[in-house]
Amino acid sequence: MKRFIAKTALVLLPVFILLVSVNYVGDAANLFSKNFEMKVAEGILSGNNVTNVSDYNERLLQKYVVTRSSLCPDILVLGSSRTMEISSAYFPGRSFFNNSVSGATIEDLTGIYELYEQKKCHPKNIIIGLDPWTLNKNNGQVRWQSLAREYNIFLRELKMDTVPNEETVNKYSQLISPSYFMASLRALGKSKKPLPVKTDVNSTFTRLRDGGVSYGDDHRNLTLLQIEAKAREYAAVNNIYSVEKFDELSPGVVFVLEHFIAKLKREGISVTFFLSPYNPIVYHIFETNNQYKEIRQSEIYYRSLASKYNITVLGSFDPQVCGMDQSFFYDGMHCNSKGIKALLSAYK
Repeated sequence: MKRFIAKTALVLLPVFILLVSVNYVGDAANLFSKNFEMKVAEGILSGNNVTNVSDYNERLLQKYVVTRSSLCPDILVLGSSRTMEISSAYFPGRSFFNNSVSGATIEDLTGIYELYEQKKCHPKNIIIGLDPWTLNKNNGQVRWQSLAREYNIFLRELKMDTVPNEETVNKYSQLISPSYFMASLRALGKSKKPLPVKTDVNSTFTRLRDGGVSYGDDHRNLTLLQIEAKAREYAAVNNIYSVEKFDELSPGVVFVLEHFIAKLKREGISVTFFLSPYNPIVYHIFETNNQYKEIRQSEIYYRSLASKYNITVLGSFDPQVCGMDQSFFYDGMHCNSKGIKALLSAYK
């Protein structure tokens, strides 16, 4: 038996070494090097847009940009990918920065704001993108852990228990992940260098100098039929992004969010809620399938919170309320620039 185990180990050891090596060197999501995010941040801070950007730690990028920038913007945007296309172009003559991150949760909103707190910056106006999954304790989002330290600072202010930071464990577990191996194998030999550019619109995804984004050709050149197909794919049964198992408005998140808003108001900051609509195909499912009833309830709650603190609400999760059809979307949950412009038309 000992000889069998030894032989098996000898056979598996090269496989293990190959798995770890490819995952570390190929590093499909740039987990093991901070250089990529730093290069993007340097491009933005030097006044450039940065294209050829993908598979990176968006929270780490926010840390680099906020801590190294001397800017304290008049208008700050906090939110998810559904607010990333809000840009300075909509606010001429006012300093602006968009700190949105994909799949943003309450941990992200409070954690990124804490980065500004640490540098004694209190923006005059904050636009907060709120999503249904913000209130879903089962949203499956873990990327916020890169901001665990900052989030815990806010929890201590509330005299709440802090949360553990499992980012390191999650990161290094990818070294032995077969699925990460396949992605990293495809990434070997490919250029992952971010490219500083002056143009706002490029063939690939671009982070703009004001923190916002400009989508590449794969988003901008879609036909209405392609948009509809993307929406139907997004709305696959029991697989809608971060809103499955949404069985209640999380009391813990409600508590933290209300105290966060109260804090901003005490600091004299003008707050605006931004509710980005879903594609009509997707929202129809929310309306007709009772398992998604909390999505409608989340908007009711956000509006009641806005009323309590005299906050303006832009938009609605319901595209019909916003007067939007397929032509205002990229896919199932992201408005295109036409949609963003329509939603911001009421901003004062």
